[in-house]
Amino acid sequence: MQTHKIPVFNPWVPEWLARSVIFFILMTCLFCFALFSSPVAMMGFYGIAATDVQYAMVVIYGSTVAFLALDARILKYFPPRKYLLIALATNAVCSLLCFHTRSWTLLIMCEFVQGITCALMSGIVLNLIFPRLQSTRARVIGYTILYAGIQISVPLYSIYSSAMLHFFDFNWLFYGLNVLLAALTFIVLITMNGKARFFKKIPLYQVDWLGYLFYLSFILVLGYILVYGRQLGWYGSSEILFLSLCDILILFLFITRELTLKRPLINLHIFRTKNFVTGLLMLFTFYIFKGSTGLTYGYLEAILGNDPLSTIPIWMAVILGTVIGMFVISRFVLTGYNLVKIIITGFGMMGLYYVYMLLFVSVQGETADFILPMFIYGIATGVLFVPIVSFTVSAAPPKIASNASLVGIFARFTGFTASLALNNELQLYTKSAVREKVRETLMETHPRLPVVLTDLQHKYINAGSDLYTAKGASEGYLNNLVREQILARATRDYYDLMLAGVVCVIVVLLLLPQIQHVVLKLRKGNIPY
Repeated sequence: MQTHKIPVFNPWVPEWLARSVIFFILMTCLFCFALFSSPVAMMGFYGIAATDVQYAMVVIYGSTVAFLALDARILKYFPPRKYLLIALATNAVCSLLCFHTRSWTLLIMCEFVQGITCALMSGIVLNLIFPRLQSTRARVIGYTILYAGIQISVPLYSIYSSAMLHFFDFNWLFYGLNVLLAALTFIVLITMNGKARFFKKIPLYQVDWLGYLFYLSFILVLGYILVYGRQLGWYGSSEILFLSLCDILILFLFITRELTLKRPLINLHIFRTKNFVTGLLMLFTFYIFKGSTGLTYGYLEAILGNDPLSTIPIWMAVILGTVIGMFVISRFVLTGYNLVKIIITGFGMMGLYYVYMLLFVSVQGETADFILPMFIYGIATGVLFVPIVSFTVSAAPPKIASNASLVGIFARFTGFTASLALNNELQLYTKSAVREKVRETLMETHPRLPVVLTDLQHKYINAGSDLYTAKGASEGYLNNLVREQILARATRDYYDLMLAGVVCVIVVLLLLPQIQHVVLKLRKGNIPY
């Protein structure tokens, strides 16, 4: 029997175990993103700023996105088990290095490599899942399980990180990853056939390595500009201006090369399809709205004083909402329900989440008040993700449909990175606006200010403090109260803008006649990302 026709799993492995191993591989490759579920802990451990944490996320995400374009070609050369074991070993080495050091530079380098291993493992997972699914029904369910796993991985690993960081230092997260990698390595060794291949072996010639370097460079430079732009003053900074010009040049070289090659890294002719471009814009917009939840977690921590363990019910609500949303909506997709109507419903639920947050964000509240809105957010995520991806893939021409996934994941990355830049910009804008209003009202000449400070001093004196201590404590308490009011008001203003954005998206979708009757086409030969 030819090697590319030998089953990947050994004959004694039952189907349920094979599927469990595939899901285990998927969740393990996403584990690296667990490091960013507690930015404050990372900032404290490495002594860095919030923007540095954001750029580390961009590095691992961008490295994954770029290598996925190359992975499909390399996977035709290596046997899956050998390829997977290389990824696991490389990931384990990076984790060991990070566990024993506190070097931020080393961490960034390891994150880049781990992004490559994440792409490598993801490619294997996708080639293990979708060739096993022959019917349209099975493929829709496959989409649902795959994307549900991706979407719930962040809150799931946030729960894990919260528990670990409650008892251990930040670097012990790497220890947990290595335990997972060791277990997976053992499982892969005993369940997979070392001689099996997904495809007939094709030597690594005519691989667009230069195109990959252009693509990777463009992604990482774009991420740097978007993350550090606000901090450096955007185009008032010579560094941002220089990097922007370099990125435009890199993009020009990449596009020119891809349009002239016979076997390009990504076939850019796919952008000629109008509905495909519309799908990309929806993916991009969805990830901008999705990125706004970071502000909710920040609000719970900064104003309500939640410790990470107290936020676990919130993450569980997101997981439950996402799973319910995805599996319910898969039934609608299977019955042939109009995709655009499903997408509009999902954005409507996202708008409902923002409305709820606007009603409940204040300087006082309980964690329980935010379980329902985050559950609604989870449902909105589950409702939106599969239909938008399905819409985008279905719109692509059959001959180049495989490129739809590669461009789609780039759109998701761009949306995620743009959400970081938008959050940094809008939060600064809204906080500045609110702070200015407070400054105009709360001035030292305000007649009520001395009365309030005196009342606070009396409360501290009655509690046993001396006059000097009471005076300092009362001023600190007032400043903290004002800071909380500014953050709460700025958060509400931010969600006002997000709600307006959701309404605009819904209106645009309702007014685009050419997308109203898109037919779902889940082709057997297409592997989605």
